Amino acid sequence: MKFLNVALVGCGLISEEHIRAYQKQADRARIIVCCDIDPNKAAQRATLVGDARAVTTLEEVLADPEVDAVEVCTPHHLHAEAVIAAARAGKHVLCQKPLAKTLAECDAMIAAAAGAGVTLFYGETSLTQPAAVEAARVIAEGRIGRLVGVQATLAFWQGGKYLSTAWRYDPGVTGGGQLLDSGVHALALMLKIGGPIRTVACLAARFREELGGEDTCALSVRFEGGHLGTLFCSQAAGTWVPQPSLVAYGTEGAVTLGGPLGALVLHRPDLPDRREVLQEQRGDPFAAMIGQYLDTVLGGAPSPSPGEAGRENLRVVLAAYEAARTGREVTMDEVTMDCIQV
Repeated sequence: MKFLNVALVGCGLISEEHIRAYQKQADRARIIVCCDIDPNKAAQRATLVGDARAVTTLEEVLADPEVDAVEVCTPHHLHAEAVIAAARAGKHVLCQKPLAKTLAECDAMIAAAAGAGVTLFYGETSLTQPAAVEAARVIAEGRIGRLVGVQATLAFWQGGKYLSTAWRYDPGVTGGGQLLDSGVHALALMLKIGGPIRTVACLAARFREELGGEDTCALSVRFEGGHLGTLFCSQAAGTWVPQPSLVAYGTEGAVTLGGPLGALVLHRPDLPDRREVLQEQRGDPFAAMIGQYLDTVLGGAPSPSPGEAGRENLRVVLAAYEAARTGREVTMDEVTMDCIQV
């Protein structure tokens, strides 16, 4: 396969980012169908694409022999059904984060893709942004010495148009609160940089009554490698916080990733000015994600974001929710079934 015809399923806010990303890959892929239960939304996105057709059911999408792949951008509770159906129809699938609401759903999605011999790509921009990939490489090469700790922050207030999507703040639909909806971005970055997590402790709170579930979480984790980590994520903050989204500390230096421009900076005492800017800007995270997805599907490259990565991300979230609920540290070995969200 040298070219990918894509169907966009779910035409809400995030779908516009996917459309623009595919427009930057016009030599390798195009969106040919836009699907949403709201015909107006489907038509609007089809118009934005330019030459796509609008439909209102997944069945219409999967019956189209021209569709090679399905982009799932629906509310969370619909992810599993759409992914499994698409895989069984022989379509490659990119599923917007989080992968699903439960581990059982994740397992069924992964199994369906494997059984059909198609790609299931976890749509998490933190795993594919070039600065994150480079940061992981720098740390693996030992340029900051032995890893000591990872500190991540994601604090903001979306409000406005985001509050108009009421499903986003219904834990019954999303599977949780802010940690599962947006905190997973920072968590995925922590896992990419720090590796597997062994234990999780979590405090959770809600400061904005209009939001469902928790809107603020503070996690403390111990990684399998022995190093430590913290994550503060909040959707109650007044605005974007202008500080690095991640700092990785080592015995010989540190790496910072984030800030207003998303710059990646290596800090060492033996460097001029004690630092070296490795990448100036974050770039377009969705374009990077779609580019690597196409590398995987069309070029056979190893997937940087397989379904299993989405499952592990969810497993840590569930461990955090259980830790917040019980007030104790939870080991990842305990998370063999879905825990109760806060």
